[in-house]
Amino acid sequence: MEERDNLRTILYGWARFGLFWLINIFATIVGRTALLGVLGTVFPRLELYDKPELLSFISWLIPAFLLTWLFIDDAKRHTAYGLYNPVAVEIIMILTAVVYYAPVFLLDYTGDKKVIAVITNLYFPSFWFSKISEDPQVYGLIGGAVQAAMCIAAYIIAHKHYLKKFAEEDAEAEG
Repeated sequence: MEERDNLRTILYGWARFGLFWLINIFATIVGRTALLGVLGTVFPRLELYDKPELLSFISWLIPAFLLTWLFIDDAKRHTAYGLYNPVAVEIIMILTAVVYYAPVFLLDYTGDKKVIAVITNLYFPSFWFSKISEDPQVYGLIGGAVQAAMCIAAYIIAHKHYLKKFAEEDAEAEG
């Protein structure tokens, strides 16, 4: 039985790892293309072409919302099926954020401008943190850490909420 739980945890980890990357890459693409074209046309006063930090913030909201919703849903399912394991979820989320952040270290070792552009574009949704520091290593770290913290907090808070909700439903069913 324990092997099955370990396998389930590993599969869960790989699934969340992949979704974290896909959602962040999706946000980068959407932020650089669709949001700029659509929002820039519909709301010209936003002046997105002149304010990359604002466009980056909007792009950051996409993965923040999607990942938070995903972990809230995970907490609901884990609570309902008795699979709640905050330590495993936290470890998975922290490792995922670390792996997401790792390519920024290549900036110090490469002189190729194309590689530097690809790497900095990967962290575009966190570019709005460049108000704190212009260094991609710093704002990439802050962006990834904030997303990871939001996911972990959403998971724990949602678990407590659904635990109380399921307990109330059980009490209503009994009485």
